[in-house]
This record gives sequence, structure tokens and C-alpha cells, in this order.
Amino acid sequence: MKIKKKVISIVLSLVVIESLWLSGITVNAEETMLPGYHEHIETENESIDHWYGISRGTYLKEGICGIKDAGKGKVSVSGTTFAHAVCDTVRVSVYLDESTDGGGTFEQIGGYYFSENNTATCYGNKTNISVTSGRYYMARGGHSVTKGSDTEMTTTKTRALKCS
Repeated sequence: MKIKKKVISIVLSLVVIESLWLSGITVNAEETMLPGYHEHIETENESIDHWYGISRGTYLKEGICGIKDAGKGKVSVSGTTFAHAVCDTVRVSVYLDESTDGGGTFEQIGGYYFSENNTATCYGNKTNISVTSGRYYMARGGHSVTKGSDTEMTTTKTRALKCS
């Protein structure tokens, strides 16, 4: 199970990096994907992935993304990135994915981007997003911190949640 989570984490990391590349963004900084571990927290109407960095990271400390069933065909997503110290830029991106086949495969239906300068934390959320009741949804987070020419990053991904 841990190997499967690591493979999924690596694949999501590659997707985030490729999407930055395809969008035409030029990055001159040295980028580093950091090792860490994930803690998944689930309730009846909420799913959260909390990533904790292992001490190898100089700046990136933690990343959290979550999805919550807001009732009546609505969901809310959120994400937070924490740095060990004040950084030039702290970012969190949250992607909303939908499954039309009962949770077998997912497709991105929304993306929300948040950035803060000269801080150690970035938080963002999008509430009351209209979705189709009875379908499964999950959130993916992209977390990065930049200090000088160094950028450290990781990804998070919640478990699937059936929308009421």
C-alpha cells in the first residue's frame, strides 16, 4: 500500500511539473521534490490529505488539501502550504476532480490558485462549488515554496468523496 501511495505521489508530481511546463512558465530556480509522509483524515462528509516533510527540506514544511461535501450538490475545497521560515513566495494550488464511473477514474473539472509573498504560510479555499449529486469527487493539492533561486514542492491528494 505504501508503494502504491509513493507511485501515485510521484505521478501527481510529474503532472504538476508538466502542467507548469506546458503553460509556458519559465522557471530559472532549482526545483526539488521533497520526501515526506501523508496522513489521510476522513469523516462522513470530508476528506483531508496532510503531508509532512521529512527533515531534508530546507523551506517546505507541510502541505494540506481537503474536500468537503457542502450538501445539495455542492462541495468546498481548500489547501494550505507551510514553510519552515519566511520565504519569497508560498503557493498552493487545489484541483477538483470528478468521477463519472463510480470512482474508477477521475478528470479535473476545476483549478484554484493561491500565492502569498514574504510569508511562511499560504491558505486558499473555494466554497459552494456546484457539482452533480451522487458522483465521486476528490481534491489534489500542489504546494511550493520559493526562497531565492530554490523552489521546493510536493503534492497531496484526498480520497474520493461521494457528493450528496
